[in-house]
Amino acid sequence: MMINHKYLPGGIDLFFCVALLPAMIALLPVERWLENNSMFVILLVGWLYAVYFLTRKVCVPMLFQSHRRQLVVLGILAVTLLVTWLITQYQLEHPFRGNHPRPERVKKMANLSKIRLHQQATWFLYLVTLCFSVAVGLLTELYRQMSVRQNIEFEKKKAELALYKAQINPHFLFNTLNTLYGLMLTQSEKAETAFMQFIHLVKYMYTRATEDRVSVEEEAEYIRRYIELQKNRMDESRTHVDYVYANDRSCPQAQIAPMLLVTFVENALKYGTSSHLESEIRISVGLKEGVLCFMAENQVVNPRPADKAPGIGISNCRKRLELLYPSAHSLEITETEGWYRVNLKINLLRYKNQ
Repeated sequence: MMINHKYLPGGIDLFFCVALLPAMIALLPVERWLENNSMFVILLVGWLYAVYFLTRKVCVPMLFQSHRRQLVVLGILAVTLLVTWLITQYQLEHPFRGNHPRPERVKKMANLSKIRLHQQATWFLYLVTLCFSVAVGLLTELYRQMSVRQNIEFEKKKAELALYKAQINPHFLFNTLNTLYGLMLTQSEKAETAFMQFIHLVKYMYTRATEDRVSVEEEAEYIRRYIELQKNRMDESRTHVDYVYANDRSCPQAQIAPMLLVTFVENALKYGTSSHLESEIRISVGLKEGVLCFMAENQVVNPRPADKAPGIGISNCRKRLELLYPSAHSLEITETEGWYRVNLKINLLRYKNQ
């Protein structure tokens, strides 16, 4: 079970106030403090509480600031030492209570060694309080700085993901519009059907793709619609596209980052189709026990020209995977014997609650 560090400093403060300090006062050899001089005990406890919170909440944070603030901390520390010394002198001046004349009281109860013991106990309580408050303050400040760095890293990661997604969406949209344009130029009967399919894809892009996570079912259906749209420009007697989606239903709430897989599908359809050569493209999405298995393989019948630089799609997908699933994915891309293969596995259970 994880501890909520947000409330940890407050819990330590409460422990010090209601348990640690009262226990130290009760265990020290300063018998009959409360009975002999209750006002002194109240003054001492109040002062120790003040030292604790002044040190933890004011002095320690100022140590990490400017040099002038650090000098202020030294001044505050000197003041606390002076006040503590004055409190110990109060014990010498007013060692006991009672209505007896002072000489009689001194004769009966004044014991210099006992008074010295009380003074040592006061300094001990002060030093323990000071050291404990410094330790708690340093831990609190360390945690605060770690939280700030984590927030900065999170915002940086979020900005990077937004950038990669912003790059992919126009890239995908341009390629899809290019397909529609080609169908309209040829006055294909498929143009109207393709246009309706395009509307569904755009609706997904601007409603679901802006989310951090979507269900695997939605992403798989999006891929199916995209493949159906691209089939409109293919000669299906030459290009055979096989798409399979399988889900064992063991993890019905599994989610994935939107539009993470479609770039690999787009890449397979782009370089695996030809107007004069036969080709085969196989794409599958599977979910088994919370692990997403994606595979895309195509015959390379339309290779990228040697003088053309690689596109941003695959590169962005790699970066998104590293940011989203840094230790929960494996990606293998190979090209052998005229086949281009992508195998991706993501353990979605590890990031189910993120």
